[in-house]
Amino acid sequence: MCNLKDFELILSNNVFINKNYINKELLTIASDTKDDGTILYKMNEQGYRSNSFKNKSEFNILTLGCSWTMGVGVRNEAIWPQLISEQIENKIQKKVTLFNYGTYGVSTSFTAKNFYKIVTSELKPDLVLIMWPGFSRRDYLKDNGIFKKIGGFRLAHERDVIWKNEEEDRLFVELRNDYQDLMEFWEAYKFVETTAKLNNIKVIHTIAGYYYEIFRGLKHYLNSTIDFDTFFEPTDCYQTDFTARDNHHPGEKWHNDFAKKFYEFIDKKL
Repeated sequence: MCNLKDFELILSNNVFINKNYINKELLTIASDTKDDGTILYKMNEQGYRSNSFKNKSEFNILTLGCSWTMGVGVRNEAIWPQLISEQIENKIQKKVTLFNYGTYGVSTSFTAKNFYKIVTSELKPDLVLIMWPGFSRRDYLKDNGIFKKIGGFRLAHERDVIWKNEEEDRLFVELRNDYQDLMEFWEAYKFVETTAKLNNIKVIHTIAGYYYEIFRGLKHYLNSTIDFDTFFEPTDCYQTDFTARDNHHPGEKWHNDFAKKFYEFIDKKL
């Protein structure tokens, strides 16, 4: 079990560890409200729904993002990172290992930080796929050193297991605006791109869900920020179908449809 405090995990060069999930096999997680026997979340030694970094192979893929990348409410073999890794393996005829470090409720800032931590301490992947979370999300360290996630403009509902409506959360939501959100994303995106170039790592980006609708409305501000040659816009396959087991996240059909379209984009870049 990891004994490091949250602030030590953030400030170290090591990957942020989801302490509550280390080496667990879970029947429910995040917004799951039932255990119907269809899903087993197998978490690795760092608390992610992923292969262990000990299992590197000929071609290694890292995926990052939030619950849509983690695949909340969907069998692991049916989520988009797994489907794409299988398509790439078929194409290149090499053993491919997927390291899926998506985790629910995270911000763009957290995604960028964990990308840096992974590629400088654990793995130099051959390909990184990032599905960016909502730009309005925030994370911070409380005065007791505890790491806290905030859902951005969307305050928590009464049964929320990810975010809470503590006073600090409300203040963050009141202070944020679209321009602040764009700056958060700009910092995260540029940090990832610069780190990737320095380490000669190929990164391909995307965004989905209602966050894509927000992105589309703000896109004209990002024309000088984003390299759209490596940023997939899922114009006809981005909306959730609410068919995951929690009746909130996208289900297997969405993951399959999105994986096909995203792979077509990726295939041209390999």
